[in-house]
Amino acid sequence: MADLRSMVYDNSNKLNDSEKQIVQFVLNNPKDCSRLSLAKLAKKLYVSESAIFRLCKKLGLSGYSELKFDLIELAQSRQKPIKIENNFARELSRVNDDVLKYFKQRDFNSLYRELENAGTVYIYSTDWQQELIAQYLAHELFVVGKHATVLPSALDELKAASRFAKKGDVLFIISFTGNNKTINEEITKLELVNDKFRCVSFTNMKQNKLASLVQHNIYFPTIAFTDDADYKSGKVAFTPAYYLIDLLISEYVAWQQSQGEDVEINVGN
Repeated sequence: MADLRSMVYDNSNKLNDSEKQIVQFVLNNPKDCSRLSLAKLAKKLYVSESAIFRLCKKLGLSGYSELKFDLIELAQSRQKPIKIENNFARELSRVNDDVLKYFKQRDFNSLYRELENAGTVYIYSTDWQQELIAQYLAHELFVVGKHATVLPSALDELKAASRFAKKGDVLFIISFTGNNKTINEEITKLELVNDKFRCVSFTNMKQNKLASLVQHNIYFPTIAFTDDADYKSGKVAFTPAYYLIDLLISEYVAWQQSQGEDVEINVGN
């Protein structure tokens, strides 16, 4: 049997304003309404019994008895606490293991050289979650002595940065999918007319348009908090992205140290 809320959603275009008000009331008060007879519910809502019966038919229900049954189920589901995915910690551990394997398979030496030579690192993000990641990346770069500027999530800011940037500066673009058409078009223009930036994409999807436009691409996964479809949308953890940044910065520091050792050896010789 389909969920009552799904049935309402699927058939909402068939409902008039009065019927929508009835639906809103019964969905907000499923327990109380499930205890009422058709006559009593009609009286409570100041509508006719036939109006409620027609509504049931529009929703795909056989009649009022089936509506009451679905309301009972809905009331019972609301009494149950939202069950957060009990294997989240295990899934997080697994995904972070995958991130570490991915990181070890990549060679970031050319990116480290460009970071070392960059006067400024610019970080552009496409949404508020990505902006938090941008702020974290900027902080970690600052800790290791690299100045980073986080650009507001506005296309004009990206265009302005391209005018002020100096040759060799690095631009990180943090995008969830990497398939933002407007951003990708702007990056394409920058690549054509601006030889200053060395661009790095930081995205949730391995295969995306942005990754094909830049010199370096980095992938990070995300993890859903719950299995419940009603709560899953948008409820994801970006922990692997922060973990990947820590791995990048840690190896960048090790790379810096190895470069210093190479210089000492050459001077000694």
